[in-house]
Amino acid sequence: MALNKAKLSAQILGAGNLNGGLEKLVIRHETRRKAVFSGTIEALFNPNEFTISRDITWKRKRVASVGSYSAYARQEFRSTSPKTLSINLFFDTYEARGSSLTLRQGAKDFLIPTNPFTASPEATNVKEYTDKIAALADINTELHRPPICKLRWGEVELFIGVLTGLTEKYTMFMPDGRPVRATLDCSFVEYVSQAYAAKRGELHSADVPKTRVVRRHETLQSIAAEEYDDPALWRHIAQANDIVNPRALSPGTVLIIPALRPT
Repeated sequence: MALNKAKLSAQILGAGNLNGGLEKLVIRHETRRKAVFSGTIEALFNPNEFTISRDITWKRKRVASVGSYSAYARQEFRSTSPKTLSINLFFDTYEARGSSLTLRQGAKDFLIPTNPFTASPEATNVKEYTDKIAALADINTELHRPPICKLRWGEVELFIGVLTGLTEKYTMFMPDGRPVRATLDCSFVEYVSQAYAAKRGELHSADVPKTRVVRRHETLQSIAAEEYDDPALWRHIAQANDIVNPRALSPGTVLIIPALRPT
């Protein structure tokens, strides 16, 4: 029985069966303005777990009671911090040494790999994969900041946020120095768009109207996508500027960009 080590590793790590039935975790990221998430990074192996955490701040205030001292207190809400996603990604490009390993032999090789300095397996540089994750911390030349990321697993959108922490650990190397196994500890902090914040009724610094000049080839939809992260909200801009025909939008026009208010 021929064995594909990547599939075996995925099964051992909880990433699916030998037929690759479970969808891979995918990180989509911005590549240019107007909320275009066209960049895609697919996990080599699905993670076993991930953690989402957040801090909620309350202040303890003593409550008056009979006597000179009160053990009773009430809590006053102060603030809620953005959510943080912590996830560990595993990468292994060290391929099987033969084409006819048994399942038990393959599992043994995965858990106790052959010393690469005494063997001659085929392998690719694992940094071809890890560098894509590391690039999420770099400043995009068009965005002028690192990109916003959407983590999706099959039909489930796990998280929308920005990469704020990254630790790369390389644990296996070929005789020529190529790394072939790595783990990446990643931290993403929640990104909340203006539109989403307004819908939730949260306070936001953009709760004041502003103006902008229409650039060439822009539409109300593209402006809404850039200002609100949602092109479907173009009617708010049209109403604020008494625009009857959204197609008649001339470059140089000064538009009022209204603040989104909770409904």
